[in-house]
Amino acid sequence: MKIVHNPEAKLISFLDEHYYTFDSKTYYPSSTTILDVYPKGYGYIQWLKSFGVNADQIMKQAGEQGSKIHDAIDRFLKGEEIKWINEDNEINYTVEEWIMLMRFFDFWTKYKPKVIAQEQSLLSEKLGFGGTADLVCEMNNEIWLIDYKSTNGIYKSHELQVASYAMLWNNTVKEHKIQKTGIMWLKALTRGEDKLKKKIQGEGWILKEFDRSYEEAYRFFEHAKEIWYEENPNYKPKNLIYPDSIKLNEKN
Repeated sequence: MKIVHNPEAKLISFLDEHYYTFDSKTYYPSSTTILDVYPKGYGYIQWLKSFGVNADQIMKQAGEQGSKIHDAIDRFLKGEEIKWINEDNEINYTVEEWIMLMRFFDFWTKYKPKVIAQEQSLLSEKLGFGGTADLVCEMNNEIWLIDYKSTNGIYKSHELQVASYAMLWNNTVKEHKIQKTGIMWLKALTRGEDKLKKKIQGEGWILKEFDRSYEEAYRFFEHAKEIWYEENPNYKPKNLIYPDSIKLNEKN
């Protein structure tokens, strides 16, 4: 949820970030919202079941951790110094989060990608959805679209997600046509670099590529989108607007 404060109007807007819009009148679902209808697979379901009644809390914590990792990487690529401990001697990141950031740093310093865009919001009226690409970069003379994941596994929906972002990019930006897509998985079980030099990976991380092209994978995303629209014919975001202060006076 995005929070916007307008001090002049004395209003706070709580905006549902699952939707994208050009004009605040017509809204389109995000890629990840559409993929909520796509099966996560047996492994994901069993992992979630293992937490029983605590599953919702675990999902919430995982989402917060992913957001912290994304934010730190974004600031790092903008040239900021990312610190484990702040000026008040308080810890900014858990050990697990810091290890994942070190894995991304390892990837970045070894392969030295050239940033084209980061955290790029994309929306296509023609395609009927929006999304935010974590990173578009040039690496090894190829244009990559990369999504960061701190999840315990890589699922088929992740492949469809990056495929949808690539199609969005190609339909809206139209420069630097995406040639490859990948998931920067920061919880991989890899022990080091690929000895055959065929995979981009290091200790605990891998830039996961998929066997088929993103154009082929996008066909399955289209099926999911069709189902989503069938089940949500009159969707609109649950945006909330409230005054930014309240006070009890004698007239109340």
